[in-house]
Amino acid sequence: MEKLIDNRTMPLKDSYNRRIDYLRVSVTDKCNLKCIYCTPKKNIKHFSGDDILTDDEIVRFIRIAHKNGLRKVRITGGEPLLRKNILPLVASIKEIGIRDLSLTTNGIMLSEMAVELKKAGLDRVNISLDTLDAERYRGITRGGDMTRVWEAIRASEQAGLSPVKINIVPMKGLNDDEILSFASLTMENNFHIRFIEFMPAIGDGSWSKEKYVKSADVLKKISPLGELYPFTFKGNGPSRNFKLRGAIGVIGIISPLSDHFCKYCNRLRLTSNGIIRPCLFSSKEIDIRTPMRSGATDEDIDALFHHAIRIKPQRHLINENTAASTGHLTAMSEIGG
Repeated sequence: MEKLIDNRTMPLKDSYNRRIDYLRVSVTDKCNLKCIYCTPKKNIKHFSGDDILTDDEIVRFIRIAHKNGLRKVRITGGEPLLRKNILPLVASIKEIGIRDLSLTTNGIMLSEMAVELKKAGLDRVNISLDTLDAERYRGITRGGDMTRVWEAIRASEQAGLSPVKINIVPMKGLNDDEILSFASLTMENNFHIRFIEFMPAIGDGSWSKEKYVKSADVLKKISPLGELYPFTFKGNGPSRNFKLRGAIGVIGIISPLSDHFCKYCNRLRLTSNGIIRPCLFSSKEIDIRTPMRSGATDEDIDALFHHAIRIKPQRHLINENTAASTGHLTAMSEIGG
């Protein structure tokens, strides 16, 4: 007998016919590192404890979104492993029926938690690592220990949180001389090495075109390693993926500036203080925390979710006006990358 499809669980489409089935959930705005492209040097103001959504509020919103076809959730921060009770929160989200549950982390706390995260229902991890040099890593992160990140990578592989994705933000004069070395890691490791263009994601003026490395230039730097061919796997993320001949792992290119992926964007963001952001570089926001704490019904929250999808912009305008697009941003940790 043919299985009937419940249309209530089919993903919603926005005004530009994009299927919205992915939610990035920031669970804290705090971090144990202060990476130079993510956190301002000074005047960092964290949300108060009462501002942060509770576990029950996060799970409630995801449950409502799941009834509208939400299939993928990525837990972000800040550093999400700093959140108390992160393991039961992961388990509660997975129990909703989320098909793909992942987490982005700097890796500092991950090695001790990898096995338990997997048991709780986590499928994969993305680990930020912008250099292979320990001293340079301390500079980029303002004090981090790279040894702990490599311990996290190996622990994640052993726990089955794979394939491990490693995120690198190339910046001219800082770490762009390591692009070839990172790409080489895919020859003998089942890593997804993802090169992400340096974005003006904090409003302190630290971004500049002089530091920005285009994805096309990343591919040129990789070319001495041999032929790159397109590689497709399940999913509709922002990464354009390639493999080197004979490589085990995958190279991903994420180009929010030089070749933006807005026409394929399938995501919303939920900040740790309960704000839905339909686009990272848009000032449009929908508050769900206040209604939830004022007695809103599930139908009320459902309507806000629908509204967030309706107002999702066609594309960001950061290439046309960097200042206007980033003026509302103070720290990436506030909104969850």
